[in-house]
Amino acid sequence: MSLTTRFCALLALGLLGFAQATAAQTAAPLPTKIKVYLVGTFHFDPSTSDVRKTSRVDMSTPEKQRQLEELTDILRQTHADKVFIEWKQAQQRFADSTYALYRKGHFMLGNSERYQLGYRLAKKLNLARVHCVAAEGTFDYEAARAYAQQHNQLAILKGVHDKPPVGDSTGLLIESRLAAIKQTQAPATTYAGRGLLSVFQLLNSPAIDQENMDSYLLGFTRVGNGAAYPGADLAGDFFKTNVRIYTNLLRAIDVQHDKAVVLIIGQGHTAFLKSILRYNPLFEVAEVLPLLEAK
Repeated sequence: MSLTTRFCALLALGLLGFAQATAAQTAAPLPTKIKVYLVGTFHFDPSTSDVRKTSRVDMSTPEKQRQLEELTDILRQTHADKVFIEWKQAQQRFADSTYALYRKGHFMLGNSERYQLGYRLAKKLNLARVHCVAAEGTFDYEAARAYAQQHNQLAILKGVHDKPPVGDSTGLLIESRLAAIKQTQAPATTYAGRGLLSVFQLLNSPAIDQENMDSYLLGFTRVGNGAAYPGADLAGDFFKTNVRIYTNLLRAIDVQHDKAVVLIIGQGHTAFLKSILRYNPLFEVAEVLPLLEAK
């Protein structure tokens, strides 16, 4: 056999092996991503830590109970393997004991969304427990406010939740540009007179997620001057809290068996968490809005 013939034979074998390896790689199925449904909620009981204060909404009335049944029946369509609620992990033992009693009909649900949505949904999904996922974090709004007051920047903070005052020319310019963008989005209306399903459709809309991110990226971060970053620190601390929440969720997920999970959490967290989860190749951020609107 000539040298040329040998070379051609070896080359053919090499190409065959490469083709077989490539075919095997192509044929290997991609791992299925775990769907994460983030359900943004308002706090049924007032939160002591939120900047925006809310009043208590009585969930014990027959009409509210009917609406909660309707809402959790919709969320049951996620077929979630786990339900996460916004309680710190130190409360897991309490959650385990009270949820076990609730499943047996020996525990009356409290007013909080952790009970009314979390426990109720987990029971409908026949899950053995609910998982506590909240994390300790710092959100020193008062420090940012004190700095803003001392440096004539209170107008910026006022513009985070309300229309910027006349003195905040940059804020007014941002507001005018955002107004043009928001004309193509769902209007952010009040909750007054709305049923729970309608409220949750609003809370889980892209427009509200964007509004929350605007508060941090276009509002709080503008507070400060020179080497002082009280607004950026405020936004960074909230981001850090959400990374911790994400970490708690990640630790609890069974990557071999879980197909979908639901996290019920204050709406202010959802945009940050989505931005983190989208870069984890194990997860798919599954929007809950289509389910809520399919009713």
